[in-house]
Amino acid sequence: MATKLVILGLLMEGDKHPYEIQQIIQERHMEHYIKLAKGSLYYAVDKLVELEHIAIREVIKDQTRPDKTIYYITEEGKAAFHDLLKKQFKSETTYYHPLYTALAFIHHGESSSILELLSARIEHTKYQLEMLKRVYNLYGKGASHGSVAIMENAHELCEVELKWLKQLYEDAKKGLFARKLDK
Repeated sequence: MATKLVILGLLMEGDKHPYEIQQIIQERHMEHYIKLAKGSLYYAVDKLVELEHIAIREVIKDQTRPDKTIYYITEEGKAAFHDLLKKQFKSETTYYHPLYTALAFIHHGESSSILELLSARIEHTKYQLEMLKRVYNLYGKGASHGSVAIMENAHELCEVELKWLKQLYEDAKKGLFARKLDK
């Protein structure tokens, strides 16, 4: 659903060929905040053509390069875009943090290893926070309000994550995870 929504949303901005869509996804760093299946773009374009949500505007022929097919969004595609947008707003998911499984069994782990792993995770999260700041500084000024909201939320979530990880590290240093669960 997300890939189709992204394609339709980008075509709402104007006609594009699939490689251009892929470039925009990369330029806007969408892979950092939208779960897109790798290699699904061209498949999704084909499906959207079959569904008549997008259509070919023109094929640009070049003897030195492969043909470039430019697509536009149809009226049916615009309706599908709005339906997908509604579904995306209504979709719910249970959040499973990757560390939750590890924390359930952390009391069986080696203290030194746990401290090392948490330290590495803290450094990685600091790096992510720095990357988010750079992306905002590069693209935030001229971005749409929705994109700015995404960047702000991602930044806040990353800050909360960093605070949580630092607390876990302090708890691990105190040996709190080495204790067995009460029966």
